[in-house]
Amino acid sequence: MNLYLYGCGGHAKVILDILVNQERQVTAFVDDNPPSETKTIHNVPIYQTHDILPTIALDSQWIVAIGNNMIRQRIAEKLQALGYSFTTAIHPSAQIAMGVEIAPGTVIMPNVVLNTDTKIGHHVIINTGATIDHDCIIGDYCHIAPGCSLCGQVYLEPGVLLGVGSKACPSVKIGEKTTCGAGSVIVKSLPSHCLAYGCPAKII
Repeated sequence: MNLYLYGCGGHAKVILDILVNQERQVTAFVDDNPPSETKTIHNVPIYQTHDILPTIALDSQWIVAIGNNMIRQRIAEKLQALGYSFTTAIHPSAQIAMGVEIAPGTVIMPNVVLNTDTKIGHHVIINTGATIDHDCIIGDYCHIAPGCSLCGQVYLEPGVLLGVGSKACPSVKIGEKTTCGAGSVIVKSLPSHCLAYGCPAKII
């Protein structure tokens, strides 16, 4: 079965490395605006979307390799509407406890810890070295940046972005598409569609 990465930037290169570490082969990168100066990344070819997409079999699998939550959602929904399916990329160094659920399209970076009975939605990015404790729920299209720490029973609604090194205290809820700036400490729940920052995190 062929495996394609949609996107060819830095985030896509990291996902390629994860898949190589899983001993899986990537067929190609697919990008709307591929670089003109290179045709491959680590010997994997890059194709322009409108040139290659009509030729890709529907039994192929995809990972949307784009860090921006809204763009990742838009592309995933487009591919799903065309009938494609998605797979995960989980680095072998990640620690995945019993009862953890990880939905298709999600990427788990090196040295991540997912503790017991945590649920990870579709097309989520759990970035390098993040730790997520027991019974957390991470909604679709979230991005948890490198070095974040979530205590137990934290609930992120879809599309949340936690900036690098952010921390969430037990049982807090962060509303849909809210962004928490780098180094934020979330000690109480936050509403949807807001920007918060600081220690403790406050809406700005």
